[in-house]
Amino acid sequence: MYRRLLLAGCFALPVALGALAQAEAERQLDAAIERLRTALGPGATLEWRERRVDPVTGAARLAGVSLRQGPNRLTMEEVTLAGLANDRVANATASGVRLEEAKRGDAPGPMVATLGRVSLAGLVLPPGAAGTPVDWSAAAIESGTAEGLRVDAPGRGEASLGRASVTGYAPGRLGEAVLEGLSFLDRSKGETRMALGRARLAGATVPRIGAEVDPWALAADAALLEGVELRVEKDDVAIRLGRVQAEAWGEGRNTNLVAEGLRVEGSSADTGPFAADLGRLRASGVPLRDMARAFATDVNPPQPVQGQEQSGEMQGLVISSRGAPLVRVGEMRVTSGWDPAAPATQVSSATVEGIGFNLPDEFGGAWLAGLGFKEVLARIGMAARLTPEGRMTADPFAIQAMGMGSLGFTMDVRGVEVPKEGAPAPATDDPFALVGNWSIAAFSVRYTEDGLLRAVLAQQAAQERVPERQLRERYATMALRTPVPGSGPKEAPEIRRMREALAAFARDLGSIEIALRPAKPVPMMEMMGAAGLPPDQLVRDFGLTVTATPPRPAMATPPSSIVIPAPPRP
Repeated sequence: MYRRLLLAGCFALPVALGALAQAEAERQLDAAIERLRTALGPGATLEWRERRVDPVTGAARLAGVSLRQGPNRLTMEEVTLAGLANDRVANATASGVRLEEAKRGDAPGPMVATLGRVSLAGLVLPPGAAGTPVDWSAAAIESGTAEGLRVDAPGRGEASLGRASVTGYAPGRLGEAVLEGLSFLDRSKGETRMALGRARLAGATVPRIGAEVDPWALAADAALLEGVELRVEKDDVAIRLGRVQAEAWGEGRNTNLVAEGLRVEGSSADTGPFAADLGRLRASGVPLRDMARAFATDVNPPQPVQGQEQSGEMQGLVISSRGAPLVRVGEMRVTSGWDPAAPATQVSSATVEGIGFNLPDEFGGAWLAGLGFKEVLARIGMAARLTPEGRMTADPFAIQAMGMGSLGFTMDVRGVEVPKEGAPAPATDDPFALVGNWSIAAFSVRYTEDGLLRAVLAQQAAQERVPERQLRERYATMALRTPVPGSGPKEAPEIRRMREALAAFARDLGSIEIALRPAKPVPMMEMMGAAGLPPDQLVRDFGLTVTATPPRPAMATPPSSIVIPAPPRP
């Protein structure tokens, strides 16, 4: 008798436990469905063709699911749910998803979105009382993927997405999101096409679901775009970008940015077909977000922090018109840092190599071609310092055109104030708002001839059918004899020396330097009014000198007396 009861119990207990598990799983599923109905609001209906619950695992399967809310309808071929609880779904998948919205206005048909498969893991819902809507803005998810999305809006456009994935999302925070194979077509105003190979966002601060987006509050540890293409038919412009990657974007963060393979092309009535290509752009240690906000809000941008280095680089810039290159830049390098021997002194440098200009005939190209300079090849270099006392020096800032000549500037300015971060930016309609307190301690401009003036004189001599030497002597005589307005009947010796320097340069083209070296710094505003002074007072008060240097012997190879330092690569 006891054996029979025991044997019956062995069979009855699993059945009873299974029934309890089945009942609990059914209860959890009913609760989840009821909460979804509540979240959708009144008037929504949720139906399915088949429902099955595994009594062992508690996993639920719904087939032929249909959800209606007003004229909108969502259907899913199959939905599976596992690990259901009052505030959590361990796993959920849906396949064969189709969303159909109501037809809008005069559109030829309703918008339809289809999705091959979507899966979620670790979906956490905020706690809420029975019968209350779900606050989706407080939901979190461990991971999720969506594959095969397509949206068709008849008469307006279409879009598709190969795959999207999300991990570690919580309100206001995103672990990682990846999009792959995105395409978009908008037909509202002509055709606008956009394609994106891959996008990634990691370690990001994002707005909560349903909240207003503040672009300045966005932040991310890393962001990536690959294979971007945009074409706007109305403006006849196409943009392609191979890759752009940013690290450490956000308030108070120094960003590292790399962009590669940028091309912009189009056509206009004024220029005809045009194109611009950029091989690579890099910025390192630059507070790009804070700078962008400062410019947008018209305040002073953040200043460099002592001990932090900043650098930038651009390679392979080419601008073309009607298939012919107009401007090209091989490489540009910019650095900003601090002097190790004087840690509070800022030092910066810039070098632009491989500059080429091929100007159209109507913009000077014909004239240059007549001189033998159809294409201008050049380089630019600059080195500058700014001390804590407000002394800014540039020595040199030089532009060198190969086979033509070089132009160099040196500068020593006092009273330079570093703009206070966040303070209102100087008024753009006041040209002296920034330099009003500056004083000039020294300034010079130096030109070294390397072929341009010789070509001009040779062309003029040929046109006038006179020897070139005779033409040079004519200009030298003009420099010696032309009266200087305001100099009076007796010319100061300093002015005579300046005349002689100009005449020497005209006779024997080499280098000529015009320099200001006053005994003490001259306020910028006083310098602006110097043109009205008598020449002898101008020379005396501002230390004005003109110096000519004959050209180097032919065996000396450097074509320019200006040396442009190349900054070290970062």
